[in-house]
Amino acid sequence: WPTHGPAGVRWIEKNLIFAEGDWYGRKFKLRRDQKRFLYEWFEYCPDCGEWHYEEALRGAATGDGKTAFVAAIVAVSFAGPPEYVDEDGRVRGIAPPSPNIPVSAASWEQADVLFGCLKIMFGGQDDEVTAAPLCGKFEVFDSEIRMRGKPGRMFRTAAVAGTNEGGLPTLYVCDEVHEWGRQEDRKGRVKTVIGKSLTKRRSLRGAGRVINLSTAGFDVDHSLLGAMYKRGKRRLRNWKIAPRFLMDWQEAPDGLDYAKAADREVAVRAASAAADLQWSVRDRVNNWGKPEYPPHEWIRYFANRWVDVSSDSWLKDHPAAWSNCHGKWKTSPANPSVLAVDMALKQDSVAVDRLELLPSGVIAVTARIFVASKSAGGRINHAEVWDYISAQAKGSGFRGVVYDPRFFEVPARLLEDQGVPVIEFPQSIERMAPAC
Repeated sequence: WPTHGPAGVRWIEKNLIFAEGDWYGRKFKLRRDQKRFLYEWFEYCPDCGEWHYEEALRGAATGDGKTAFVAAIVAVSFAGPPEYVDEDGRVRGIAPPSPNIPVSAASWEQADVLFGCLKIMFGGQDDEVTAAPLCGKFEVFDSEIRMRGKPGRMFRTAAVAGTNEGGLPTLYVCDEVHEWGRQEDRKGRVKTVIGKSLTKRRSLRGAGRVINLSTAGFDVDHSLLGAMYKRGKRRLRNWKIAPRFLMDWQEAPDGLDYAKAADREVAVRAASAAADLQWSVRDRVNNWGKPEYPPHEWIRYFANRWVDVSSDSWLKDHPAAWSNCHGKWKTSPANPSVLAVDMALKQDSVAVDRLELLPSGVIAVTARIFVASKSAGGRINHAEVWDYISAQAKGSGFRGVVYDPRFFEVPARLLEDQGVPVIEFPQSIERMAPAC
């Protein structure tokens, strides 16, 4: 793919300054990994001129400089080399004639971290940052930056879907997506609300685009960021799955023992190209074990690895404990076993767990999850659940079906009529407290 990456790199390093940290006020200097990302992000079709990628996910450990770098991408997409058609009919340039760029985060305060970088890069309010080459050329306000004498704006916004209807974005930036929750949550829905507006905008380069940036989160299977991460991983294995999705995720490799200092050093170097440039590798390695850095937080922030537990979970001090329980075993109908059923009606899920006592004394658990179907109006196929329970409730070692009577009282009676042992376990405080 041809690219306008070199033009983007030159513009950024000529026109922008660092807006935070020890390098405040100095000319922006891009690292090699950042240049590589720009070369990919600004790839375009040589025939039609449209951008190669319509969405990107960039992830790295905390302190990587993600915010400053994406601010630079926003700046060049707003005020960089302008789009035009040359004498041969080819599209050139980067910035559209009327750029519209919303910058979102989970809260106003977080959105202002990224937008604050942009305000300094563009000269600050009242043109106070005279060291910025762009100072005096734009109208800089508290939550908005505008072109002088022509259309174009970029602005900060919080991830609250109800306040973000409308608009025709050319680029949409989503910061710290791990805090946005699930797609259907209030914060997660803002991506859908603004995202659908991207398709309404059409320039010489095609529809509007999206850049997402974040560190790893807590729940890769049930979060907006997790869905994007897994999609990107699949794309790295087979580009045809998401041909217009750019994945740039730096993380520690599998199989490390974080109790070992050598493995922690491998982790922090792999999780960010800023190692020993913007922060000390030795300091991060030595932070392991300190009270202010619980193991699950150290792994997520410094190794940029997903952890299986949330910050308020009782497993938080042992983040690998749950995944270490994975294993394989030889099942047998003669092994003592029970089925545990948690029933639901709609807009939820049903879990049926088979717990089997192995000859070694270990209890092996196999879970089957039934999710609500959108095509069925958000309802769960109870016939499928019933058939699965009936098929599993057999064998010389089978002891019975344990169930919460809510939503399962009638099926339990039917099972009992068929000779299947059933054990009622109401979810009352008196029972649940000692059980937990």
